[in-house]
Amino acid sequence: MNSYCKTCLLTFTGSLALALCVPAIAQQSADLTSPDQTESATTPQQATAAQSSSGPSSFAGSDADLTDKKWHYYATGYLWIPGIHGTVGVRGFDTSVHVTAGEIFSNFKGGLLGVFTPTYGRFSAPVDFMWMRLQDSKAIPFAPAYSVQATLNFSVVTPKVNYLIVNNPKIKIYGTAGPRIWHVGTTLDLTPTILGKNLSNGPTWVDFVAGSRFNLPLGSKASVDILGDAGEGGATLDYQVGGLLNFQVKPKWTLQGGWRYLTVHYGNNGNILNASIQGIVVGATYKFK
Repeated sequence: MNSYCKTCLLTFTGSLALALCVPAIAQQSADLTSPDQTESATTPQQATAAQSSSGPSSFAGSDADLTDKKWHYYATGYLWIPGIHGTVGVRGFDTSVHVTAGEIFSNFKGGLLGVFTPTYGRFSAPVDFMWMRLQDSKAIPFAPAYSVQATLNFSVVTPKVNYLIVNNPKIKIYGTAGPRIWHVGTTLDLTPTILGKNLSNGPTWVDFVAGSRFNLPLGSKASVDILGDAGEGGATLDYQVGGLLNFQVKPKWTLQGGWRYLTVHYGNNGNILNASIQGIVVGATYKFK
């Protein structure tokens, strides 16, 4: 990642943090100086009730989980309906891939997506797993009788360590860091085939990413998560941003809906994956313990 990209990314992250933190801190200060709040804060039971009113999150537990000194476990299954735009290449041969969210079901050949999150106090260790198989075909301009079919097998595993840095009823801020492990099997098929041959390869690489997550309660049953991370390693650029609305439907069940954007720029030995993947996310989280 060049210095310009790093500067832009740091500026964006810092601006987002300030934009979210300053109103919450200002409001908290106003609450502390308010006579009504000062009077109510003298009652421990009322203070405890205020803390427990923060909404659920898809990535960590409630306020009670932060202080009971016990392990808790969450499992999330989700469906990502993305559009994919970019370039894929194998052994020096490349082709563009453009699949819109509306076309994803005709090009989607299988997938498995989920997150498993153990938590203890302020620490959590979510493991995000994503596997998708996609296909796209494109005609060759100088040979209209032929087309190239690109088949992508994405396997992305992101184990992270999260730490709750700021915890108050108005906002929770987590620092996040960990590796993002990519395996992308790419196959380019010429249709109709020539001598029954095709091009295929499956590079694997690791990027280290760091970022943050902001959780804003919207009452006792709802909250909003805003998240992002960025880094590099095998890829020259690897980052994602997203937002989720969480709603608790039962004590152990929370539903999510939102948006996720993921970009990667990878190139090595003629193998290329320069792609942006973005779209709607819907899911459900179950609390085991």
